[in-house]
Amino acid sequence: MVEAYVLVKIATQTEMQGYNRSVVDKIRSIHGVERAELLFGDYDAIVKLSLPKIHDCENLIIEELSMIHGVESTVTLLCIDDKNLEKED
Repeated sequence: MVEAYVLVKIATQTEMQGYNRSVVDKIRSIHGVERAELLFGDYDAIVKLSLPKIHDCENLIIEELSMIHGVESTVTLLCIDDKNLEKED
């Protein structure tokens, strides 16, 4: 299983209150999204993905998440399983 976090910038929609929240609600409905939460700061939301393969993460981000109206940009952070890394002597 591959886990990743995606930082999301959401376009400003001044005429619509709660716009960021509606974008995050749409993100939450995507299969493979474990969690999606609003943030304060440089990014507007953080999304946790849990999928079988890295390729599945790539497809989800490119074909689904980034296509949601209002998603301006994303930064993907892949998690590694440090238990499987070889220790250096």
